[in-house]
Amino acid sequence: MTGRRSAEPPPPRPELDTDKAWELLRTVRTEADAEAAGLVRDAEGRPRWNRDSSPGARELADRYLPLCLAGPRLTFAQLGQSLDGFIATRTGDADYVTGEEDRRHLHRLRALADAVVVGAGTAVADDPQLTVRACTGAHPVRVVLDPHRRVPPHRKVFTDGSAPTLWVVSAGREGGHTPADDRPGPGVEVLTLPDSAAFAPGNLVRVLARRGLGRVLIEGGGVTVSRFLHERALHRLYVTVAPVLLGDGVPGLRFAGTPVMRDALRPPTRRAALGEDTLFELDLGTPHPGPPLDGEHPEPRQARGEREHPVHHGDGQPLGGAETGGPEGPGGGALPGPPAADVQR
Repeated sequence: MTGRRSAEPPPPRPELDTDKAWELLRTVRTEADAEAAGLVRDAEGRPRWNRDSSPGARELADRYLPLCLAGPRLTFAQLGQSLDGFIATRTGDADYVTGEEDRRHLHRLRALADAVVVGAGTAVADDPQLTVRACTGAHPVRVVLDPHRRVPPHRKVFTDGSAPTLWVVSAGREGGHTPADDRPGPGVEVLTLPDSAAFAPGNLVRVLARRGLGRVLIEGGGVTVSRFLHERALHRLYVTVAPVLLGDGVPGLRFAGTPVMRDALRPPTRRAALGEDTLFELDLGTPHPGPPLDGEHPEPRQARGEREHPVHHGDGQPLGGAETGGPEGPGGGALPGPPAADVQR
């Protein structure tokens, strides 16, 4: 008689590397998705992979899982700047303020967004592509806010055909291109809003959501990001600071601030190294989004009665550890003073 052969244990799975971890994270939008991708929570609630993983894979889960799980309606922004707060030199040169790791981070944010928004000044000065190239992922819809039609039609977002583009203009414009010049290329749609008031951040977010673009990345420039921050239209803000001093240049965040230091915004913040740069991730809570859109259910956080985070005297704790507070945003209401002027560069 031949003896029964003992079952051999299955070979161990190979270590999860950064590229595979990113592919898995891209599929995550719910806790069930996270579990299916192999993500579990440790005793302190932090995400970890349920298999051997590289340091890069663990870093990706920690950095991006909160964004993946933040729901279908999310507005977040990213800026890269010098230590003294400039996003470009006084001539407009921004190639590159921050390093290669921050560029990869920005492209990952694009891959996790439905739409990426820039103002006219950025489209004119930088001629960006706004596509996903430094990592894998689908291109977001490119949204150009151009109420006065100042962006020349030959810019890449209008001509390269790489991704759909939404050109948002105003019916009440002054100056700019004549209608005969407005010949958008393939994949470009012109959206005309009635007046400048329709360009308010809260309204723009609702307009995009009605088109199925609920996860919105506000990429630039400083004026546009500052306006969304000032009007409490951001859930998250990413600011990458490079160890460089420009002395003068195009400013990053600018808004009418408080005269009293104790009233300054200090939201829950996380920090991470991106090569020589430092990434700050600010949790700004849940902006008051207005009534649900036509045919839309309330957002899960609203349905559970959850509210925004209050002003927090930042201690570097993980974002998930913040307490809930008032319904209108950190400190309640908009920041003091008028919104930042839309100075195009």
